[in-house]
Amino acid sequence: MPQAQDLVVGDAVYYARERAVGLIYTTYERGRHERPGVQLLLSDGRDLSGFSAEEADRFLQPLGDTGLRYEFANVGQLARDYQRGVFGQAFHNAQVLLLARELASPGPPTK
Repeated sequence: MPQAQDLVVGDAVYYARERAVGLIYTTYERGRHERPGVQLLLSDGRDLSGFSAEEADRFLQPLGDTGLRYEFANVGQLARDYQRGVFGQAFHNAQVLLLARELASPGPPTK
């Protein structure tokens, strides 16, 4: 069973299904006594939208904090910010975190 993780805005994750690095760009409340869900932006600009906390535990491998501080407004602004390069440094940091993880343990990240 996957370990529970509390992902926050700016965290990098590896999404094995897409073999891609992503960034948590916002979190959302799900209900009383439930852990928040997360929304994910992949390095190619695709917004994968929401993962419940349980889905995140199952499908997203946390890599660490990228230093990104982002205030999500709406998907239009997210797309414009991606095009303007707002996430560029954070995605670079995410790749470094992934490379460090791969060097520390042989083989690609798995879930």
